[in-house]
Amino acid sequence: MSGAAAAVREGRGGLLRRFLARPEAPALIFLCVLVGVFSVVADGFLRASNLEGILAQVAVMGVIALAVNQVILAGEIDISMGSMLGLCAIVAGTVAVATGSLLPTLLAGVAVGAAAGAVNGLLVTLGRIPAIIVTLGMLYALRGVILLITGGDWITGVPREARVLGLGSLLGVGAPVLVLFACYVLMELVHRHSGWGRDVLAVGGNRSAARLAGIPVDRVRFWAFVLVGVAVGIASVIYIGRAGSVQTNTGAGLELRVIAAVVVGGTSIAGGRGSPLAALTGAVLIGVILNGLVLLDVPGVWQDAVLGSLILLAVATDVLRRRLIGEKV
Repeated sequence: MSGAAAAVREGRGGLLRRFLARPEAPALIFLCVLVGVFSVVADGFLRASNLEGILAQVAVMGVIALAVNQVILAGEIDISMGSMLGLCAIVAGTVAVATGSLLPTLLAGVAVGAAAGAVNGLLVTLGRIPAIIVTLGMLYALRGVILLITGGDWITGVPREARVLGLGSLLGVGAPVLVLFACYVLMELVHRHSGWGRDVLAVGGNRSAARLAGIPVDRVRFWAFVLVGVAVGIASVIYIGRAGSVQTNTGAGLELRVIAAVVVGGTSIAGGRGSPLAALTGAVLIGVILNGLVLLDVPGVWQDAVLGSLILLAVATDVLRRRLIGEKV
């Protein structure tokens, strides 16, 4: 009997250890704690409409974070997403106004995003230029292109028929939430069950070993950048659908929140370790923090400081977790 009880305790300990070994475990724990705290101190936080609103608000950031997660897993970085989103939204918004249809709007946004991502990928892989330099240059270059195209004017009057991904719903669930979870499921399938997904982890974990093993390192990295462009294109149509207009500064500052979502969620900034669930968890965590602060009437000037502090706390929790399970920090 005592032996059986010991086996049960050992089994529970093993499950806990396996859970803590997951990269997204600290963020999930932190998210549960925050939800519990905000449900007590912030009126209306647990309302279904508010919870769905949080997911809808983080849909743009979450869709992009799922793709940027693959770039970071491959040992690279992309900080051009903010301006890329602005350019995709400008082009897609123009097409939406001209056609009044979702499909050409979506195709335009995805095509522009994929082209920008391909330029990033080519400069990094063929040009041998560090990704941080390439994407920083792209961040500023695309913002200039936006001003040249628009002359500082907004895109307004986007017809409702082209705003389905922002305004539509199915069985009571908003389209932005559905798109976010569809992208998450797709990325989980790619991450777990495709050769490219496994190659991304190998390249990010040890690039030299991956090259010796015959993995096409440059091709893997190139498609990771293209994937970011495609995701930004999809996210731009969600953005247009929700906003109904496009400003010339659309996406400004988004890149830092996306990277924060990926890293806070548990993906290693050094590459080779992480998961799509980590990126999704990080995006939702940031959305919960911002929503809770609004409900608590925290002045806007304090929100960035509180958000930054909580992100540092989440990272510190990850360091503590790795020490508890004996993982090298």
